[in-house]
Amino acid sequence: MNPTSVTNYLRKFSAKNNLPHMNTHAFRHTMASILFSNKVDCISIESRLGHSQPSTTTNMYSHIIDKVDEQNEDIVGRVFLNKTE
Repeated sequence: MNPTSVTNYLRKFSAKNNLPHMNTHAFRHTMASILFSNKVDCISIESRLGHSQPSTTTNMYSHIIDKVDEQNEDIVGRVFLNKTE
């Protein structure tokens, strides 16, 4: 498949549905962000993205991992302090 075919399809789809244009890389980044935010393990995300090493994934998405880690801290704090949100 020619990469411009996907780009052209996305451009037409966005216009037809009154959405802002998003390139294919943005979809890839969004998918990784959604997976990390839903606590999917790094190895599974690495495999889906086609990275050869988990360090590639963690280096590229460290800002998302940091945010998820903050959420994890909040969860642990609520458990130990027996608090609800």
